[in-house]
Amino acid sequence: MVVSQVVGVGIFLTPATMMRTLGSPWTALAMWVTMGTLNAAGALCYAELSTRFPKAGGSYVYLREAYGPRSAFIYGWMALLVMDPGLTAALGIGFSQYLLATVGASPELMPPVAIVAIIAFGLLTLLGIGTSARAIQWTAIAKVSIVVILVGAALVRLGEGGVASQAVQSMPLTSGALASSLIAAFFAFGGWWDLGRMGEEVESPRKTMPRALVGGLALVTAMYALVSVAYMLGTSGPASGTDEAFVLRVGASLFGRPAGYLLSGMVVVAVAGSLAAVLLGSPRVYVAMARDGVFPERLARFNVFRGTVPASTIVQVSLACGLVLLGTFNDILGYFVPCAVFFLGLSATAVLILPRPESGDIFRAPLHPLPIALFLVMVVSVLALFFAGQPRQTLLGALVVALGIPASWAVVSGRR
Repeated sequence: MVVSQVVGVGIFLTPATMMRTLGSPWTALAMWVTMGTLNAAGALCYAELSTRFPKAGGSYVYLREAYGPRSAFIYGWMALLVMDPGLTAALGIGFSQYLLATVGASPELMPPVAIVAIIAFGLLTLLGIGTSARAIQWTAIAKVSIVVILVGAALVRLGEGGVASQAVQSMPLTSGALASSLIAAFFAFGGWWDLGRMGEEVESPRKTMPRALVGGLALVTAMYALVSVAYMLGTSGPASGTDEAFVLRVGASLFGRPAGYLLSGMVVVAVAGSLAAVLLGSPRVYVAMARDGVFPERLARFNVFRGTVPASTIVQVSLACGLVLLGTFNDILGYFVPCAVFFLGLSATAVLILPRPESGDIFRAPLHPLPIALFLVMVVSVLALFFAGQPRQTLLGALVVALGIPASWAVVSGRR
């Protein structure tokens, strides 16, 4: 689930962004290692929290335990109106862009295709956790296979002497290039924390959660680094132009011009798994809120036989379709990512706020409190870069979250 959730449209676009903006492949590899390490530090914190509180809801539960029900409610408000539909919409747009590129259709069809894709994967989720789990499993296997094929093709081309010197040509490293690459890398790693939402349905969480979170991120980091190397070996000139054009050029270079669109088809498979994972895990937050009496029970009614939350899934799909009609891919990112990052860092600090049990069958993050310190450095850096680069979208998302504050006083106080 970690691999399927994380490795989406970013598996091919983000390495392209880094190759275009950073210029040096060694700088790009250093960026992947750095971001992988910082995300792994956060994963250690979440692994500890998920074994201490193995309940549906993930960050919602951690915030409730550390900061009280009102903070947890505001997080749930943000997840319902900002993060979950924003991420679903962004993945739907990415899916449609590369599906249209693969079949050679007009880009003007992007909004309706994205909406159809979101609805289709929502229906897949409603078929049951077994169906979704199989889709996630097979797309995860497909993603690893795609990387192996891509790297293998690049190595074959290297053996044939097809690598041009311009492909490894260094460019001056600017602060703007570094900032855009950092944001792109963070988005490429996004989503691993949602595994905490499934904590109640995981067997042996003390062993499973750390292995899944840290091991999954290690595999993802290796995949991104290998794709960057393949791009370095596969491109025959400076990494200029748009990300989409660069990906198509690399595909044509590695697989031949007739098969150049194969790489776009690979992106479609990658995003399909991410959509399935997001729509499966997101409604677990609303189940936890309904149990606390701060969310309508009808919307969070859990089907124990199918492992689904039908009403919440329908709400998420509907809001995501609305966002597809209202904004571009970058607009949607600026709307939901900063809010998600803020609450991600806040929920991770629960390992500092809550006293650590001296005994019990829980996982304890090593070198405490170093992991949370490293993770917060990354969180603060990403927030500052988003606010500087997309202030309008960031403030819009923050405004929607702020509306949850008066709502929390009414709902939580009424519950008390």
